[in-house]
Amino acid sequence: MGDQPCDEAATAELVRRALADDPSAWEALLDRFWPKVRAIVWAYGLSQYDAQDAAQTVWCRLADHLDRVRAPESVGAWLAATTHNECRRQVRLARRTAPRDPALLDGADHRTPESWQLAADTAGRVRRAVALLREPDRTVALLVLNAPRIPTWEVAEFTGLHPSEVPAVRRRVRRRLRRLYNDEIRYAGPTAEVRQ
Repeated sequence: MGDQPCDEAATAELVRRALADDPSAWEALLDRFWPKVRAIVWAYGLSQYDAQDAAQTVWCRLADHLDRVRAPESVGAWLAATTHNECRRQVRLARRTAPRDPALLDGADHRTPESWQLAADTAGRVRRAVALLREPDRTVALLVLNAPRIPTWEVAEFTGLHPSEVPAVRRRVRRRLRRLYNDEIRYAGPTAEVRQ
């Protein structure tokens, strides 16, 4: 039977010859069972690359476990079962690694100790900059920071300014605060303690 062509040989004989490292027997097994493996793989609807991985894994498992197949004549059934198992594994992996819409992901959690420290540092710099202002600029700055949409007449009432002066004072206060805040950042560090 060893002289029998591979395409006519029984499956058990092909398995026996493949175990003896006959390359033509391996080719015959591949030719005989590739359509079955391919049909099962594509039935799972895997992506092209996942389908190729599944099929390749099945053939590698056959090469690794051919000597352990109990009934060599039923290697086709073994291949079918192994292909189903590998495809189910690929489906599970694909579900775990499926790309997600970034809009559905949770936003960054800014409630970290580092973010709290940065916010506290920023608030401290702003407070120090406001403390360096003279009245009525200091009051206008506090109103601008804490109630940015406060009407002009209310700012005038709080500060004793004429309502027509308020827009110019607001602009001046914003400029001074920006300059003082930037100076605070520029000189932050060990010298910041000395300046206070």
